[in-house]
Amino acid sequence: MNWLDWAIIIVLGIAAFQGFARGFIVELASLVALVAGIWAATHFSSSVATAIGLDPTKEILAFVVTFLLVLIGVHLLARLLTTLLDAAELGLPNKLAGIAFGVLRSAFTLSIALNLLLGYSKGDMPPKHVQEGSQFFEPLWAFAPLIIPALGETKWVHQVMEDVKEEASELTD
Repeated sequence: MNWLDWAIIIVLGIAAFQGFARGFIVELASLVALVAGIWAATHFSSSVATAIGLDPTKEILAFVVTFLLVLIGVHLLARLLTTLLDAAELGLPNKLAGIAFGVLRSAFTLSIALNLLLGYSKGDMPPKHVQEGSQFFEPLWAFAPLIIPALGETKWVHQVMEDVKEEASELTD
């Protein structure tokens, strides 16, 4: 294990703690709110601007207001559902599922960041010796392309994957 493994463990540990503290419903709602907020803001910001009396030239402000309204609405709904689960004594399963979801979401985010970093640096960041000495590098690197195959089929990711396979075969020979 090297510094990269420890950094990954720390990030995933924080995600697990946050997932437990917030619970599955709020964790999932955060993701849904982000996606729904962006979608609603791109499709309905002009209607919201008109409804609240904003100048049509203030598109960015209308976008932000729409995004925040959706974010707040989804968050309030998630808190209500969490309260109902707690009342039904399903709080612990909600929190345990929150751990799993939080860790998976963070691993996915780290995987995307790692793939982007590798693509941008042509496979040199993190350095080869760090990649080779890490126990979590390869599984984390492969996680996002497994979930989103299109990422794995992009030209630069494919090239990085081939380079890593070539390096690995040289190490085993």
